[in-house]
Order: sequence, then structure tokens, then C-alpha cells
Amino acid sequence: MTEPAAPPSTEQSPDFQSPEFLSPEFHPAGAGGTSELLRLAFPLIITFVSHVVMGVADTLVMGQVGTAEQGGVGLGSALFWSFSSFAAGLLSTVTTFVAQAYGARRHDEVRHSVVVGIGLALPLAAMLVALSFWVPELITLFGTNAEAKPHVVVYLRWMLCSTPLFLLNFVLIGFFRGISDTVTPMIVTLLVNVVNITLNIVFVFGHFGFPEMGVQGVALATVISMGISVIVFFALYFSRTHHAKYHTRKPLPFAQIPFRRFLKVGVPIGISWFLENMAFNIMSLYIAAFDPASTAANTIVFQLCHISFMPAVGISIAASTLVGKYIGAGRPDLAVRSARRSLVLSVAYMGTMGIVFITAPAFFIGLFNKDPQVLQLGVLALHLAAAFQIFDAMGVTIDGVFRGAGFTLLPMLIRLGVMWAIFVPSIFLLGHYVFETGIAAGWTAALIGLGLQGITLLIAFFVYPWWNKGRV
Repeated sequence: MTEPAAPPSTEQSPDFQSPEFLSPEFHPAGAGGTSELLRLAFPLIITFVSHVVMGVADTLVMGQVGTAEQGGVGLGSALFWSFSSFAAGLLSTVTTFVAQAYGARRHDEVRHSVVVGIGLALPLAAMLVALSFWVPELITLFGTNAEAKPHVVVYLRWMLCSTPLFLLNFVLIGFFRGISDTVTPMIVTLLVNVVNITLNIVFVFGHFGFPEMGVQGVALATVISMGISVIVFFALYFSRTHHAKYHTRKPLPFAQIPFRRFLKVGVPIGISWFLENMAFNIMSLYIAAFDPASTAANTIVFQLCHISFMPAVGISIAASTLVGKYIGAGRPDLAVRSARRSLVLSVAYMGTMGIVFITAPAFFIGLFNKDPQVLQLGVLALHLAAAFQIFDAMGVTIDGVFRGAGFTLLPMLIRLGVMWAIFVPSIFLLGHYVFETGIAAGWTAALIGLGLQGITLLIAFFVYPWWNKGRV
């Protein structure tokens, strides 16, 4: 990997090829090192683990209702994320712009980035809400099995109608992460998730005078929780402390809103997230067309993978924040150091989780569903998922690093090539010519796709001078 040049100095520039580059003594106060990364990443990991707990809670609750309901909520959740993934990816750029402005001490630009995010979130949300009117037709088009279909329709329609809350939440969390405050989103998320779990139990099973709502109850609990989260984040964003530093209450003239720069960086991220999520939804829908047991097993394995994946996402976002901050501050050397530390940490964690999955797959699947067919299919899928954990760690972490640097076009092209030229065709080819079950075909294709994607992004990480792009 070609190393970045150090910032201009009156002293002789250091040799970034030398061993001193990675030594703690070279960087004052451990800047860009593991301790700084963990300080940012730990609250993020807690936040994302809490999201996993929420997903697990939904899955466990619906498992008490029925296998078809459990599979329907899992598939509906996956479809919602796919439909909203372009908007979420685009708006993730808020963190990049805020972090680089924060690192450069341009505090007015911090506010500009949030205003852009809100300005884009609202029309994007309106389009997704409109999509809710065609949910039954979309589900029919995707070929979901008849037992799960009505539950998918109910859950997905509720979630699409809540998109304005979802996207505003995304923008406001991006502000806090960009200014290196990952503790506040963690606290808010934990409190809101407690509300969500409580409402799940009340609405699904009909306590305290409420009727039994089933799938609709899970969706309603999620929508109410998101609404509370948005209200709290707006209150904090407009607080006296943040207004004093970032002028958050000050209106911004339309002419000053940097939409073009934002879209240049954000659109490739949005396309990239959409392409990958749609690819995995095609896989889930292919599996769901077989039988309810396949759908339930697929949902359970995705939940287990989230236990491994989400903490790595936390590390990735911490890396994105640090890379953005140090590029904004004119210290690409520290950006590279942060990136390398994050990559090592993610690979170590997800690799360990892969070993755990291989060790006791039946135990983990059995926590969610005791049905013998679900157990058999789930164990097979979890074995295959365990095999790609290290490659997935490479992909998610390097993606975060590139996002923090504003280097987004090449990762999009890599995903387009790998996920749609290799992964998606492999699902159908393996299902038709090699395997008898959709689970085996889908998760083997995932191993191939994520393996190639991780390796390709790793090569780009070491070959391309992504740290040298300057500020977005």
C-alpha cells in the first residue's frame, strides 16, 4: 500500500514506509490508534447490538405466534431495508461531511450537512410512503409463498409508511457520529429499544386492554419507537449546547445548501447499498418460495449473522468518522492508521464469531425455533455463513473507510460487478443444477459473492490512494 504524504511541516517529512509509521510514539496521544478507535466504536457496537437484540426479540415473539408469521416479519423487514437502502446509503454521507467539517473546524458546514440530509430525506421518504400502496403487487411479483405473504404485506406496509421517521432518525444520528459523539445515540437507542420491546409484548399478545395484533403489533411498536427517537434527537440537536457551537437553529438560505457535492459522494453509496440489499432480498425471496420452514430458517440465520455483522458495522462507522475527521484536519497519515486498526479489529471479531457459529449451530438455531425441518435447514445455512465472516468483515470495514474519505464510486462498481454478475446468477444456477434446497443454493452463493467482494475491496484498499482525495 502506498502511504500518504505527511502534512506540510518545517521539519523533514517522515518516511511512511518505515516501521515508525505505525508506532505509538509517532502519533501524539495515540491519535488514529486502537484506543481512539475503540472509544468511538464501543458505543456504536452497543448501539448495533441493541438493534440485533430488537431483531431477535421480534423473531422470538413472532416464533411464539407461528412459523409463517415469524418468516413473514423477517422477510418484510428485509424488504423494507432493501427498498429504503438507497435513501439510507445516500444519507449516510451526513456522517462523512460532518466529520470532515468537524476535523477542519468549519462548524457552519456541520449545520449545512444536516440541512442537506433533512432536505433530501423528506422527498425520498415521500416516494417510499407512496410505494406502500403497491405492497401486495410487489410481494406477488417477488413470488413469496402463500402462507407468509399476508404477514409480509402487513408488516412491510406499516414500515414503508414510517419511512419519514426512519430517514430523519438516520440523518440526526449521522450528525452526532460525525462530531465524534457516539455515546448520545447509544443512550437514546437503548432507551427507545426498551420501549419497543415493551410495546411488542403489549401489542402482539394483547395486554393492558389492547387487542392481540400479531404482526401488526410488532410493526406498530417499531413505528412508535422511531417517532420517540426522532423527537429526542431533534431536541438534542437544537439544544443550547449544539446551537452555540454549530448554529443549529439558524436558517440556511437555499442557495448555500451544498446539494451537488453531497449527491456526488452520496449517490454511489446509495446505489451500492441498494444493489447489495436487493441481491440479498432476491436470495431471501428465492428461499421463501420453497416452504415456510425455509423462510423461518433463513430469517433466523440472518438474525444470527447480525450478531456478528452489526458490531463490525459499528467499527466501520467509527473508522469512517475518524478517516473523515483526519482527512478534514489535513492528516491523511492518521486516517490510514485508523483505517488499518479498524480492519484488524473487524476481521478478528467476525473471524471469532465464525468459529463460534461452526462450533454449535444447532444450539443457536434451536434458540429461535425447535421445528426439526427448520433446525436442519438452519444448521446448513449457518455453516455456510460462518465461512464468509472474515470476508464480510473486510467488505464492511473497507466500505466505511472509503465512505469517510468520500471515495465511493469504485466500491459501487465492485458491488455491481460481484453481487449482480456473480452472486445473483449463482443463486439460480446452484439451485437448478447443484442443490435441492433453496437454503443451500442461496447461502453457498452468498459465500462466493461476499468472498470475492471482500478480496476485491481489500486489493483496492492497499492499491488505490484513497486517503489522497482531499476534503469532499
